[in-house]
Amino acid sequence: MCAAFVAHFHVYGQKYFSGRNEFGVVYGVSNYYGDLSQGQNLKQFHPSYGVYQRYNLSSYFSLRNQLSYLKISGTTEGNINYQVQNLNFKTDIYEFASMLSFDFHSFGTNIRNGSETPYAVIGLSAFYFDPTRLENSDIDLRVMNTENRSATYSPLQLAVPIGIGYKTMSSVRRHRGAWVFGVEAIWRKTFIDFLDDVDAVYPDYNTMKTDKGIGNAQYSQAQTLNGGKAFKAGTFRGDVHLKDWYYFYGFNLSYRFTPFICR
Repeated sequence: MCAAFVAHFHVYGQKYFSGRNEFGVVYGVSNYYGDLSQGQNLKQFHPSYGVYQRYNLSSYFSLRNQLSYLKISGTTEGNINYQVQNLNFKTDIYEFASMLSFDFHSFGTNIRNGSETPYAVIGLSAFYFDPTRLENSDIDLRVMNTENRSATYSPLQLAVPIGIGYKTMSSVRRHRGAWVFGVEAIWRKTFIDFLDDVDAVYPDYNTMKTDKGIGNAQYSQAQTLNGGKAFKAGTFRGDVHLKDWYYFYGFNLSYRFTPFICR
């Protein structure tokens, strides 16, 4: 049977030894970079995970489609310059991403390929998020429209995943698949500044109170929850020049299916 495939594919058949389809899982931690992040704040890392399908286009390129769950959060607490604001948030992120991966060394689809390589990925993702207060998930900050925008933002957004990793493959046995194990870091560049519900400036407190109620006004100017005074309308609430990122550090494990082997 193998000879028949060789006759049809000729040179390709002589080199082919491993399947192209993989199915796997990812597990690790997630965090974010934005107005309420404090660098690599260990307290704000959260467990995250996902599943993916990867198709190996060649010895160097592969296409990976992935469904992920990530959680991110941030706070001004502990930041001596901003903790008076009493701003914080948390949100679950549900993401579908399609990513093109480039292997720096030929990897695993042909008989002379290596079994380990660093790699880089870039792609496009769509994600859903909905920020709430850290201490109370019932306080939906997007619905409250805390900056009194003319229209609240959409919970569906796009991002660009950019990452690096390193993977290795177990030895391949005849007519058997192989396990592929990797470690990676993938950052998602978003096109928005309100993952954390903090974007531009404070609205007028009394206008918020009159139009939307005392609760919306207080969570808009959260320092008032601690007895602080309302800031003047137009006072900067966040950095208008800063776009938000979220990211993942962890590992992946996949199984590569091998339908046949020609040598």
